[in-house]
Amino acid sequence: MFGVEHCPKLRRNKLLSTLSSEECGRICPHLQNVRVSAGEILCQPGADSGHVYFPVDCVVSLSHVMEDDSATAVGLVGYEGMVGIAHFLGGLTMPHSAVSQSGGSVMRIRADILRQEFGRGDRFHRQLLLYGQALMTYMGLSAACSRHHSLEDQLAHLLLQILDRVPSQEIVLTQESLAAMLGVRRERVNKAALKLQDEGKIAYARGRITVLDHERMAAQACACYGLIKMEYGRLLDAEERSEEMSVWCREQRDNPRPG
Repeated sequence: MFGVEHCPKLRRNKLLSTLSSEECGRICPHLQNVRVSAGEILCQPGADSGHVYFPVDCVVSLSHVMEDDSATAVGLVGYEGMVGIAHFLGGLTMPHSAVSQSGGSVMRIRADILRQEFGRGDRFHRQLLLYGQALMTYMGLSAACSRHHSLEDQLAHLLLQILDRVPSQEIVLTQESLAAMLGVRRERVNKAALKLQDEGKIAYARGRITVLDHERMAAQACACYGLIKMEYGRLLDAEERSEEMSVWCREQRDNPRPG
């Protein structure tokens, strides 16, 4: 029987790696391995892209675009998740854009096929709901962080979130990209990055950032970074509990309450 073990690419995305053999047999024939470049737009606000994306080795920023076309990142998606949760939550479109911040690979599937699989109520159904909850928690905490914490705190938070999602200890991002994700002017980002460098927390030069002291950066990022990391772990890494809940979901589907 065909399973995740037969496709190494699937193991590099946490959501796809949870597919059962039956789910894998139904979904895998429809998955396309697609290369994306830095700055490529995967989804536009209010538009139905027709696809959902499971990043393999790239980072995608979810940004809210204002009336003056300025944007602020409200979340990041990497190998742990997917772009396009609206397609299984029922809204079909989202109010934010999705832009690849680094070149790499994504696994793409048509949205209608994902919705069909979601409707089966099996294990993948449960994992998608858990991921949706984790992402919404991330967005909420990020909004609070941007309102109440310094730019240095926000930059440390953003860099660590990116670092958790790339297969490297070095982050390659331009000042323009960082400024766009933080919703501030480029000069302010440069000043904040130089301060972190002067404190020995990062090395920063020509769009290349290396975190030198992860512990101090985590402290700089305030409690938000730890809370988000803990919530993702609590929801997405509890393999046994997730399987128990999948069984419960199937029981509810097959034996619905009357009325």
